[in-house]
Amino acid sequence: MELKPHGKLTRTLQILLKITIVVTAIAIAVGFYDLYSYSTLPSGVEANDNMLSSDVVNGIVGIIQIVLAIVTGITFLRWIYRSNKNLHALSGESMTFTPGWSVGWYFIPIANLWKPYQVMKEIWNVSHKDSPTNHTIVCWWWTLWLISNFLGRLAFKLGMRADDANSYAVSATMFIISDGLDMILTVVTLVMVTHIGTAYSRNIVEPTGPVDGGSVVASPPPLT
Repeated sequence: MELKPHGKLTRTLQILLKITIVVTAIAIAVGFYDLYSYSTLPSGVEANDNMLSSDVVNGIVGIIQIVLAIVTGITFLRWIYRSNKNLHALSGESMTFTPGWSVGWYFIPIANLWKPYQVMKEIWNVSHKDSPTNHTIVCWWWTLWLISNFLGRLAFKLGMRADDANSYAVSATMFIISDGLDMILTVVTLVMVTHIGTAYSRNIVEPTGPVDGGSVVASPPPLT
């Protein structure tokens, strides 16, 4: 079985999460600018007929957020897959979820409301082995994830339905709240990933051996 190093992907994910925190902070500031622009729009001026400077800035930051979310999301799923696969092979523990389903549950309706949490909880527990720790942060991560997804959809719907200055201001307010929660979620995710990465490096010994395209080839156990 070929196993890719866990630490390198963990560091990449940490960098992306830190960048996301910075970009989200910028998005919140732009959201307040957008809110101010629509709140102070002179009466008689149609919001739909005028492109405000805040709209341009908001659009640019929004595109950056989308691209960054896609890249970070793919990296996060790769990290989950690799964490599960390596722990399966190296921890010596019996695990409920396979590497494929550790990612696949995110795409199954209804089940994706709780299965990904169970996957992450298992990764946390196995990577920490017998260390005296609890998985409270995993609970916080999943709770924030569910609320963040709900608020994000709500903010998007309000933005699509906005047709006057007041409704655009309401939409901007909801995006500020949504981005604020996203920042908290990202910070919690970063802490969780860091804790798991640290526990993994402390408790799991990745075998040394031939490296093929960045992969570590697991060596067979010594004969006794």
